[in-house]
Amino acid sequence: MHLYPTDMAPTIVGASSALVILMIAAHLLSWYRSRIPRLRLLTGSGPQRAALRLVLAPVVREFLLLLERAGQDVRAIVLVPTLSGSDGESLASEIEQLGGSSAFIIRLAHRVGSTVRQPDEVAGALSEDLLYLYRQAVSATVVRQTGSAVAAHTVASPKPSGRNGLVTVPRHAVQNEAEETVVAFRPNPLGRNNNQGS
Repeated sequence: MHLYPTDMAPTIVGASSALVILMIAAHLLSWYRSRIPRLRLLTGSGPQRAALRLVLAPVVREFLLLLERAGQDVRAIVLVPTLSGSDGESLASEIEQLGGSSAFIIRLAHRVGSTVRQPDEVAGALSEDLLYLYRQAVSATVVRQTGSAVAAHTVASPKPSGRNGLVTVPRHAVQNEAEETVVAFRPNPLGRNNNQGS
């Protein structure tokens, strides 16, 4: 028998609908997976966790998108109370590669030694780790590094002086124009103002 083009129509429709259903399922799976929270905070009080989520959210959002495009998969970012290395020394963070694949788990320490780290310090450590993974994924080479010109200044807090416990505020060397102009007040030529007390 001879095949006509209309004989293949049910097969083509079935194959196309199966392809569409497969693509929709893959899209829904990736949407669901991106909604799974990758940031897990296992330590800290409620306000500390809120501050950490607020500071870490932009870092996670920006870097994970870049890492996914580079083919790296960060399965979880976990904040734990402390981390220690194989020698027992305190660690700020560690990156664990799962089975030699491109899947990673990042652990961050909330305390290093006896000091609780501020949210900005934790975010800095996380961004350094994620940047390291990105550089490894794209085989980037650092061409130039510039040292920071900002020196750490330690300002001693002024001690209260005087009977009322007020602190004298140091004056800055640079003054604005209004502070440089001296205006001498002359007595009123009409005499004394009645609203002034004696």
